[in-house]
Amino acid sequence: MTTPTPGTKKIRVDEEVFDVLSRTASAQRTDINGALRYLLTPPAVLAEPAEDHDEE
Repeated sequence: MTTPTPGTKKIRVDEEVFDVLSRTASAQRTDINGALRYLLTPPAVLAEPAEDHDEE
């Protein structure tokens, strides 16, 4: 059984959304797809909480 090749899909977004994607792509030095991946990737979570030196 072969895996089908993904096709290209186009979606329409509001002009403001496109502006945010364009600025993010520019800041990350990537294209719109890279900006989407960047925005949709959850941040890394530390395994241990950071020590709070203010507590006594």
